[in-house]
Amino acid sequence: MLLHWCLLLIGFSLSTSTTAAEAILWVKTGEKFTMKCSTTLKDQDGMYLYVGLDRDREVLYYYQRGSKLTSRKGYWDRVTTEGPVDQLTITVSNLTIEDTGVYWCVYTKVNKSTFNNFSTQGKGSTLVVVNDDAPQLPCPTATAVTLTPFHLANEKLCPSGVVNIIIIIIITSLLTILLCAVIFLIWVAPRVKRCCNQGGSTPQVFPESVYEDMARKHTYPPDTQVES
Repeated sequence: MLLHWCLLLIGFSLSTSTTAAEAILWVKTGEKFTMKCSTTLKDQDGMYLYVGLDRDREVLYYYQRGSKLTSRKGYWDRVTTEGPVDQLTITVSNLTIEDTGVYWCVYTKVNKSTFNNFSTQGKGSTLVVVNDDAPQLPCPTATAVTLTPFHLANEKLCPSGVVNIIIIIIITSLLTILLCAVIFLIWVAPRVKRCCNQGGSTPQVFPESVYEDMARKHTYPPDTQVES
């Protein structure tokens, strides 16, 4: 499980090199999180919310005309929205471990002349980690349920660069310890055990019949003396 979180955070850290991410949320199973999607572009037709590093799962589509919300399978009774499409607040409730991932805001607009659909990533991309223990980073940018998604209440916001550096340091340390443990168990430990087994010498033991025969011939094994 620890390796799973490490790999997830590595992928998220790499993705932030080209895409800004404003928040990291640590929440417990059964609770909820809130994030805000926004854009400076005008007259957007709607907004998709995706989850996954590759945006491989669609959570919802919000159509600005009529403020129509379409939730996808698995989110039908767990998603609510508030506000206009360009300042949309989204809440996902009753979280499970499977809800862990990076949530992306993608705005769309159809060109009425060519009917081509143009997509633009909005602000508010958020990494959500759902766990029974809900651990906290040393410098969290957000916490879920009772607080806003981009900063802790009454707490100074940490720069995203600082958070990324902390994540990289933690991940590097954990992976180094894990790698050392694997190397020790696979390569070092068997060789140490084999050396211990081969290093000890077994003293030579002569049976009593040999001593009796040598005594009759007045000869003795090496390093053996007879008291006078």
